[in-house]
Amino acid sequence: MKKCIILILLVFYTLYAFSQVNETYETGKHQSKLKSSNTVIYNPKMDAYNVVYYGLNIEASNLTSTISSGRVIIKAKAENAPLTEFVIQLINELTVSQVKIDGQVVTFSHVNNEISFTCPIPIPVGELFTVEVEYSGIPVGAGWSNTVASNWNMSVTWTLSESFHAYEWFPVKQSLTDKADSADIYVTVPSNLKVASNGLLKNVADVGGGKKRFEWQCRYPIDYYLISVTISDYIEYNIYANPTGLGKPLLIQNFVYNVSSCLDIYKNAIDGTPAIIELYSNLFGMYPFSNEKYGHVMAPFGGGMEHQTMTTVGSFSNGLIAHELAHMWFGDYVTCKTWQDIWINEGFASYAEYINLQNLNSQANADLWMESAHYRAKLKPNGSVYLGIAESTDENRIFSTELSYKKGACIIHILRYEINNDSLFYSILKQFLNRFGHSTATGEDFKTVVNELTGQDYTWFFDQWYYGYGFPEFTIKYGYTGSQSWVAISQIPSNLSTPLFKTSMDLVLKFNDQTTSTQRIFISENPQIFTFDTPKIQSLQVDPLSWLLCKFGSIESNDADSWVTIDQNPFSNKIQFTILQDYQSIKVSITDITGKVLYNLSFNSQFFEIDTSKLPKGTYIIKVSDGNRYAVKKIVKG
Repeated sequence: MKKCIILILLVFYTLYAFSQVNETYETGKHQSKLKSSNTVIYNPKMDAYNVVYYGLNIEASNLTSTISSGRVIIKAKAENAPLTEFVIQLINELTVSQVKIDGQVVTFSHVNNEISFTCPIPIPVGELFTVEVEYSGIPVGAGWSNTVASNWNMSVTWTLSESFHAYEWFPVKQSLTDKADSADIYVTVPSNLKVASNGLLKNVADVGGGKKRFEWQCRYPIDYYLISVTISDYIEYNIYANPTGLGKPLLIQNFVYNVSSCLDIYKNAIDGTPAIIELYSNLFGMYPFSNEKYGHVMAPFGGGMEHQTMTTVGSFSNGLIAHELAHMWFGDYVTCKTWQDIWINEGFASYAEYINLQNLNSQANADLWMESAHYRAKLKPNGSVYLGIAESTDENRIFSTELSYKKGACIIHILRYEINNDSLFYSILKQFLNRFGHSTATGEDFKTVVNELTGQDYTWFFDQWYYGYGFPEFTIKYGYTGSQSWVAISQIPSNLSTPLFKTSMDLVLKFNDQTTSTQRIFISENPQIFTFDTPKIQSLQVDPLSWLLCKFGSIESNDADSWVTIDQNPFSNKIQFTILQDYQSIKVSITDITGKVLYNLSFNSQFFEIDTSKLPKGTYIIKVSDGNRYAVKKIVKG
C-alpha cells in the first residue's frame, strides 16, 4: 500500500513539476520584498575597507526565530587611506552587546541599522585587522525566517539574504563587489537537528547540554548574500557527480526532511543532478567549487535560492535543479556587479534550463520551454532587461519573471543565433567565466568578451536587446517580379524608444513544385526589401525555429504592384515614377544585380523622378515602398 501511494505521488509530482517548472524558482526570492520593512541605505564609509573573511558563530533552533547568541568575526584590510572609522550593517532590532577591534573593546554606536566606532588608532592601508561583534535577538525581515513546512509538518529556520537582507541576521558589508575571500559558519543547535551551509562540513562537535555545533568551512570567495544557514530535522542523501577532467568524484550533499516519504518522492529528481553538473562542466567550464561540494537543503518557500554550494529549495524538480545549479557559474562564481545587471545571474541561469532540456531531454521540450519564455517576455512589451538606477533597489523589478528571467534568457538565445556557431558561443561563455570568476561582472563586460571572440562589434545587439525596450512586430509581404522573388519586411516596435531591431531572420521559401529554399537575411532598416533568384514563392515560413523574440502580423502574398508605374523601361538618364493611388512617404532604392545599394531616396509626391545619368548601362532592381505596399521591378539602362 505504501509503495502504491508513493507511486501515485510520484506521478502527480512529475506532472505538476513539469507544468510548473517555468514559474516556481522566482517566488522564493520574491518573499523577501514582501516581508522586509527596513529601507536599506548603503553607507559609502564601508568602501574604506575590503572584507577578507567572515566568521559566524550562531546559536539557534528550528522552533523559534531567536538568535540566542551570535558572534561574528570580520577580517578586513584598509583601502586607499588609513582607516579611522569602521562601519558595518546590522538591523537595530538585534541587540549588540560588545564590539572589539583587534581584541580591544571599543565604544560603538548602533543606529540606523549600522554599527560604527572610531578606531583606537588609524589602521594603515593594506593592514589586516579584525572586528568582533557579539549580538542576539529576534531578526526582523526576510533574511532570517522560522516557519513550518506544512506539507511535511517540519519546523525550519532558514536564511534568504538576496538581495538586501543579510544585515537582518548578521553584521555584514552588503556590497556586491566586495566578496570575502573565505568564511566559516558555525551554528549550534539541539542535537536532534542538522545545519546545512556553505562549503564543507568539517566537524560536528558535541558541546554538551544536548547541543551540537555544525562547523562549515568555505574557502572560495563568497558574496555576502550567498552566505546561508538552514536548520531542521533532516536526513542526508548524498550522491556524486563525475565531471570530465576533475579526476575525483564531486559530492552532492542533500538535506531532505526526515519524513519517510519525502526522499521517496524527490529521489528521482535529485538523482538527475550529477548529469546536469557534468553537462554544465563540459559546456561552461569545470564546476567552480570542485574542492568543496554542491548540495540542496529544503526550506518552506517557493522555488529555490542559489546559496553558494548549498542551494535552498522548497521542493525538487529537474527544471528547478537546472536553474539553481547554473547559478554556481552565473551568480556565485561570477556575480552581477550591480543589481542593474541581474541578467548576469538570472538571464543565464534561466537559459541554462533550455540548455539542460536541449542536451539531456529533447529538442521538442526545449522548444516548448522557449515558447513559454517568449510568451512571458512579451507580457512586458515596454520593459528592458537592464535595470535603471531607481529600479535596482526595487526587488519586484530585480526579480521580474518577464524581464530578468524570461527576456533575459530569450536575448541569450538570440545572440546564440546571431553568432551562428555553437562552438564559438560556448567558448564565449567559458572565456567570460574564466575572466571574471570569483569576482563580479556587468552586461557590458559580457559584451566585451563577445566582441573580442567573434571579432565583430555587437554594440547594436546590446543597445536594442539589453539596454533597449520591448521587441518588434513584423509585417511581411512577398511577391514575384520578372525572374526574381522578393520579400518585403516592415516592423513596428512595442516601445518607440527602440525604433529599430536589427536582426538575422530565416525565411523558408516554398515553391509550386513543393521544393523549398531557406534564406538567411539580415534586417538593418525599416522597411526593407530582399530579392532572391528563385521561382515564384507559393508560401513563406518565417523564423521556423522560433529564435526571435517578436510578434508577426500579416504574412501575405502581394504580387499586385499596379499602384506605381515607371514611365521608362529601359531607361536612359532618368527614371520617372507615378503613384496611381494614395501616396505618402515613398521610399525608393535602386540596387545592382549583386544587391549593392546605389540609390536610397525618399519622396512625398505623386510624380517624381531620379537622375540616373551616372549609372552605367546594365540591369538594376528598383524597390518602391510606402510602408504598407511594395513594388519590386527589374529595370534596364540601355
